[in-house]
Amino acid sequence: MVPKTPTDPKPIRTLLRESEALLPFHQRLRQLSRLQKTFVDALPSGLSESSRIATVEGSTIIVATANGAVAAKLKQMLPRLLERFCENIQENKKQYQEVTGISVIVQPEFFVAEKPTKIGPAREPMPSEKLAELAESLGNSPLKTALQALAVNRLRALTNKRKTP
Repeated sequence: MVPKTPTDPKPIRTLLRESEALLPFHQRLRQLSRLQKTFVDALPSGLSESSRIATVEGSTIIVATANGAVAAKLKQMLPRLLERFCENIQENKKQYQEVTGISVIVQPEFFVAEKPTKIGPAREPMPSEKLAELAESLGNSPLKTALQALAVNRLRALTNKRKTP
């Protein structure tokens, strides 16, 4: 194992705990994390993926949702959620936040996730002979005509490329 030198970067968690200026932020993050965990544990998985605690104002938790349908469902569950938060305060004394209310807002921009681009291997083009076979296997239709035209054009393009030195 390589010994750490004084110039090695410290983890952000350590920096937050050590800095007097950042300590309030660290405490607030820990509070929100505990509340978020309680919130997620109290919800079905579909709802927990479409909603999260945005902030805490006094003793009211503000929950942001991805859309109106999720907000409506959460509003139906508010009494149960509030009860869950109160139980958690009694069980876990580390959660110093008293919760007396939950407010639900719709903020879809919180939940816009970047779609991962699927990059797979390039597909080989279908050989002209296979296109022609597929076209012949079809009955008279616009698809058959289009496939025949593709096969002819591709064969012509390949033949022209071969003839040029």
